[in-house]
Amino acid sequence: MQYSGLPTCLALALLCVNPQAFAVDYSFSGQLNDPGNAALAGSDLGAPQFSTDAAIANNVALYTFNVATSGTVSFTSLGFAGGGVDPYFSLFSGSGNAAGFFGSNYVQAFSTGGDFALSFALTPGDYTVALGSFANMSIAENTGVGTLGDGFSSLGQPGALGSTFYRLNVGIPDRFNGAPEPGTLLLLGIAGVVFGVIRYYLSRRR
Repeated sequence: MQYSGLPTCLALALLCVNPQAFAVDYSFSGQLNDPGNAALAGSDLGAPQFSTDAAIANNVALYTFNVATSGTVSFTSLGFAGGGVDPYFSLFSGSGNAAGFFGSNYVQAFSTGGDFALSFALTPGDYTVALGSFANMSIAENTGVGTLGDGFSSLGQPGALGSTFYRLNVGIPDRFNGAPEPGTLLLLGIAGVVFGVIRYYLSRRR
C-alpha cells in the first residue's frame, strides 16, 4: 500500500519555508543638483545648496539600508561611466547622526577615481551610505574620530561633477548562505516526524 498524501505533506512544508532565500539588492540613484532629490543634504547636513557648481559639489546623498545576515556586502558605482559624478563614497554603521564611520573608497578615489566596486564584511543592522563628489569625505574619516553627524569636509570638486548623476548598487548576502533559520529547521523537523509516523503506520499494515 502506498500513502499518496506524503508528497503533498512535504510540499506544503517546503512552501512554508521563509521565501526570503535570495539576495536582496538596493539601488540608489539621483543627481546632486536636483532640488527634488529628498536624499540630498549639504556638507553640514543642513539643506543642500544649488547656487553654484562649488555648492553642488559639496552636497551628499544619504541612504539607509538593512543587513539581515552577516556576510560580504558589495557596493558598485555605475554613474560615472554614463557621464555622471566622479563619486566619493562613505559607509557608516547605523542610521542618523550617531552612525559611526565604517569605510570609504578613499584609496580608489585618490588613485584611479571614477566608478568602483568594493565589498565589506558586515554584521546585521542598519547602515548608511553617503554619495558625493570627489573628494567630499566625512569629517569623521578625515579626523579619524566622530560620527555622521559631524558632517563632511566641503572638499567636493566642481570639476568632478559631470552631469551630477550617481548610481550605487548594493548587494546583500543570501539569507541562507550560513546556517538555516530556526523556522526552516522546525518545518523540516516536522516533515521528518510526519514521514516517520507514516512509515511506521504502513509497516504495521503489512
